[in-house]
Amino acid sequence: MTLVLEPLLPYTPYLALLIRVLVGASLVIHGYPKMGKTGREQAIGFMKSMSVPGGAAVAAAILEFFGGLFLIAGFIVPIVALFFAIEFAAIIVMKKRKMNAVYISPGKPNYEIDATYLFLSLVMLVLGAGAISIDALLGL
Repeated sequence: MTLVLEPLLPYTPYLALLIRVLVGASLVIHGYPKMGKTGREQAIGFMKSMSVPGGAAVAAAILEFFGGLFLIAGFIVPIVALFFAIEFAAIIVMKKRKMNAVYISPGKPNYEIDATYLFLSLVMLVLGAGAISIDALLGL
């Protein structure tokens, strides 16, 4: 199977670019509303209802917004991806324990998208920033 895909290997940096920009943009869009007072208060209230400290909501909002910007720019991508992997693994655990969520369950608590972001974070951790990134300019 490797021989069949071998011609695609030179395009790996562009795949990394595509993944980090799409994931970064999605997370910025997701984190931006939580940066304002109302969104932050709602996120804190939800976390407290799950018996999780409200500070975790603030930390998640900051990570999603600024971490997403870092991914788009391609700055310290493996480090940011590691933080996202930890965040999404924690979300999955919280949903399973507190909400009895399952992987896929339309209309019920599930963690399908969280698992997708977790695995995309692991891919970015392994691939790095890829093409056209601050990391590449810095030689990281």
